[in-house]
Amino acid sequence: MRFYSIKKLVHSKMLHIACSIALAGGCAAPQYTDYNAFINDPMQLVSSEEYRVAPPDTIAISSKRVREVSNLREQIRPDGRINLPLLGSIFVAGKTCEELSVELSSLAREYYEDADITVHVIGFASKKIFIFGEVSGPGSYSYNGTNTVLNMLAKSQPTRLADPTRIQVLRPDADGNMRKRMTVDLNKMVKEGDTSLNALLEEGDVIYVPPNPLASVGLAFQQLLLPLQPAASTVKGPSDIYNSTQTSVYGNNQ
Repeated sequence: MRFYSIKKLVHSKMLHIACSIALAGGCAAPQYTDYNAFINDPMQLVSSEEYRVAPPDTIAISSKRVREVSNLREQIRPDGRINLPLLGSIFVAGKTCEELSVELSSLAREYYEDADITVHVIGFASKKIFIFGEVSGPGSYSYNGTNTVLNMLAKSQPTRLADPTRIQVLRPDADGNMRKRMTVDLNKMVKEGDTSLNALLEEGDVIYVPPNPLASVGLAFQQLLLPLQPAASTVKGPSDIYNSTQTSVYGNNQ
């Protein structure tokens, strides 16, 4: 009798999943259209805001005349400072490379008449973009001011379970609330060359790659059968498909 009850329960859940498959077409990820918040005409090639360094970014310092600080590599400490030969401890956090070049050159003129120090970032580590969902490499990625939707998706690698036609790009406000959203179609970008929505991203932007309808059903099936896993171990279903197809659509994850 107990075996019959378990079999009946499994049959009931299978019927529930079958109904879900029939309705899956109407359960796709929502479509967001805040395009103007992300896209500029003509499209920007670099960020509208200059990159300001912060811990633990790494900066390179060079000078033709000030040999003490020529060809240095300095990681910004947690207190926002770096320590340089000749110039000592300097607070650099929150400043642009141009501002730092001017400041360091000014300090060096106490020792060299024609000081010409330049600074640029070689290690972007303080600012992040976040990617979640059906990708091989979810998590945070370094923001460098030139990240676009397409190159971040190329890095994170959507899987075969992804819905590439409804990828969501979210831009939070200062309080962490989702201020703007747009939906992009990766297939159009890759297969048709339509990069009109290949937006330049900003610090803190979030990319979410939703599962396709069939994958959503597979995940639901897996959750429904979890309590019955020992009794239903021989039952094959979408959960088996889910576990065996998490490979990338667009290549191997780097």
